[in-house]
Amino acid sequence: MCISIFLVNLIVRRERYSIIMVWKLYNGEAPNNIGMKFYINARLGVKVDVPTCPTSTTESIKTKYHNSFAVRAARLWNKLPKHVNSVEDLSSFKVFLGEWLRRFPDRPPVPGYTRQNNNSILDWAPVVSSEGEVF
Repeated sequence: MCISIFLVNLIVRRERYSIIMVWKLYNGEAPNNIGMKFYINARLGVKVDVPTCPTSTTESIKTKYHNSFAVRAARLWNKLPKHVNSVEDLSSFKVFLGEWLRRFPDRPPVPGYTRQNNNSILDWAPVVSSEGEVF
C-alpha cells in the first residue's frame, strides 16, 4: 500500500506560517503590535496595507524593509483569493490555505542547477491561473 504525503519545501512552509500569523492578527487571536492595517475590498476580500519604504534610503535599508515580516507577510496575504482570506475559523482557514498552496509547483532550488524563480508564493502567484495551471 502506497501512502501519499504532501510535503512542501522550507520556503513555502515559512510563508504558510506567515500567512497564518496574519490571519491571527486580523482575527484578534494574536496582538497586532506591528500595527498591520486591514481593509475589506468587496471583490478581493480582506487585504493588508503594505507599509511604504522611503525612496531616499540606502540599499541595505531597502533590503531589510522588503524582508521584514510586516512587508513580506502583507504581500503574501494580499495574494490570497477572497474565498481563502475571508474564512473566519482557524482550522477551516488552514484547510483552504493548504488547498490553495497545492496549486503552486514545488520546485526548490537545487545546487548546481539553474532555477526558474525562488520558489516563493510571491514568485509563483503571477504565473498560476485560478484553475491552478502554470503558464
